[in-house]
Amino acid sequence: MPACPPCPCTPGLIRAETYQYTAISDGVKNTYTNSDAVMLFSTSGILDPNEVSVVNLFINGMLQPPNLYVVQPGVLILSDIPVQGVPLILQFIKMIAA
Repeated sequence: MPACPPCPCTPGLIRAETYQYTAISDGVKNTYTNSDAVMLFSTSGILDPNEVSVVNLFINGMLQPPNLYVVQPGVLILSDIPVQGVPLILQFIKMIAA
């Protein structure tokens, strides 16, 4: 029995690239920049959200709803001041058609 050809309506594979910005809250400020990055845990600075597919913010390991923060190139602005010492992790995912 011959193999079926691939369906022309099947989408191609999508490749994903992930980047991570990590900072530690000082308990005082609600604005963080690339200079606040913990380089040991970061793979990038704060990327332009218009150039990636998905942006997620985790504060102390908890995913935050997008209405609690603003991301601009090089800047993260939080609606509140996190407790001192908690990690702030911005995850960027870029989907690329293969």
